[in-house]
Amino acid sequence: MNKIFFVGSFLVLTTTVAIAQQEYQFSNTMNNPFYLNPAAGGMTDVIQLEAGARMQWTGYDQSPTTFMLSGSSQINFKGKHSEKVIGEFNVKDETFFSGPKNSVAKSKHVIGGKIMSDNIGPFMKTSIAGSYAYHLPLTKSINFGAGIGLGYSNFRVNESRVVLYQQDDAAYMQFLGSTSGQSMLDAQAGLVVYSEKFFVGLSGTQLLKNKVKWNGVMTESNMNRHLFLIAKYRFDIGEVHAIEPGAVLKSTLNSPLSIDFGARYIWKGAVWGGLQYRTNSTLVFQVGANIAKGLYLNYNYDQALGKLAGRGAGTHEIQLGLYLGKNRNVDKELKDNKEAKL
Repeated sequence: MNKIFFVGSFLVLTTTVAIAQQEYQFSNTMNNPFYLNPAAGGMTDVIQLEAGARMQWTGYDQSPTTFMLSGSSQINFKGKHSEKVIGEFNVKDETFFSGPKNSVAKSKHVIGGKIMSDNIGPFMKTSIAGSYAYHLPLTKSINFGAGIGLGYSNFRVNESRVVLYQQDDAAYMQFLGSTSGQSMLDAQAGLVVYSEKFFVGLSGTQLLKNKVKWNGVMTESNMNRHLFLIAKYRFDIGEVHAIEPGAVLKSTLNSPLSIDFGARYIWKGAVWGGLQYRTNSTLVFQVGANIAKGLYLNYNYDQALGKLAGRGAGTHEIQLGLYLGKNRNVDKELKDNKEAKL
């Protein structure tokens, strides 16, 4: 009986996985599109590193949790290091510093990487991926980029989180065996168009559409391809204030189109707050700030509406990131000024 219950539960999950949103979901995707688009790294002249955590349906046992580490940087193929393509950043060591702006009108080689972990109940998925992108100028103010990512994923059952009515269930142990997981290679690809003020990105993930196997048995489920369209535009209001509306469209075969749309207010490029609406009846509140040299912090809270309102304590999401640029070269500036006067 327990075997039937466990197999049935797994089939329900994998069938749901096959027709619904499978990819890692972060409400901060609009601000860091590199999560879902391998071409979206390296748009600025700094190295960007970010760690993120998302805790969904808090208040429920074994609720979904997602963790991610990501990083991207321009590189210089002509030299040994990235010094020639990484610019100076926050050279005055300001506490609330203005974030880096997109750089355009030049070609770029960009590398990046991500490590992700997704957990829901006893089911776990861990992935690691690397990416490469090439950006080139379309005009003096607009760049175009294309990128590809390749990675490795492992989908498995965490036996320590499985609850059995009968602890010595032989049928369950026979079903799991010694291979309660599946490893697979996968690919992503993306395109971006951007300027200092706007960004549009189109990407696809899980492009290999791997079949789901369980204990060596092929199922009818698969890791479905996902398409993402991300767009945003920053309207500057004087030198201090800015409004940045944007949207994220998520499409999966046999699943309703999901849209996140909203806007954030930005003060001096350093402090922001925003509101988004997700078409599954969810409001997302966001606050964040650049809080020290190169360091920034972002927090999102998702509140379900309608029938799910008030059930659980909502969803919490936090990102801690770091911008790495070059320090100010005062000696070089003095030398250049001296030579200019001669």
